[in-house]
Amino acid sequence: MRTIDTRGQQCPAPLIETRRALKETRTGESFKVLTDNRNSLNNITRFLKDNMTEFTVDESNGVWTLTIIKKTAEMIQQNTDEYCTVEIPHLTKSDFIVAFTSDKMGRGDDELGNLLMINFIKAVKDLEVLPSRMVFYNSGVKLGSSDSPLFEHLQIIEKMGVELLFCATCVNYYSLEDKIKIGTLSNMYEIVQTMASASNIVKP
Repeated sequence: MRTIDTRGQQCPAPLIETRRALKETRTGESFKVLTDNRNSLNNITRFLKDNMTEFTVDESNGVWTLTIIKKTAEMIQQNTDEYCTVEIPHLTKSDFIVAFTSDKMGRGDDELGNLLMINFIKAVKDLEVLPSRMVFYNSGVKLGSSDSPLFEHLQIIEKMGVELLFCATCVNYYSLEDKIKIGTLSNMYEIVQTMASASNIVKP
């Protein structure tokens, strides 16, 4: 049985990982989530109840183990922002999003484009106002690959509370199914809905 270990992580990271695992798990199968944060435990259980998902909870030495059973493919409530807020000193989130359509920034020399994209994503971590979401489609999904030089930086951004959405069709097209270890595999409807409801869209 798959185990998602979120010990040491603060909300919303455990909730985001639970949501991603729930979407990736086949109907009828189970997985486990470990957390040592009571606030995250409460948020995860509320999220699961709202999605009519069966689960059990066991506690040992300050670590809670949730065994989650996926009974249906339908998810009623998918917005993790409604379940927990991120409290990071001097940082807040806005409702703008960043859309990555390529793994390079701008047009011209590819080497320069790669360098600019690396610097751009590193700079996002230092913003005083973070985007609510970052969406990745076309070759932009390559940025989230586990062998990408930006993988660890995107991991940190996700733990800061920014939701990462990767186009599942694009991930499959580039054969990255086993290399996307962060964020959530999404469909075009959710991506369009995210972009349509954003106050502003930044495209590097």
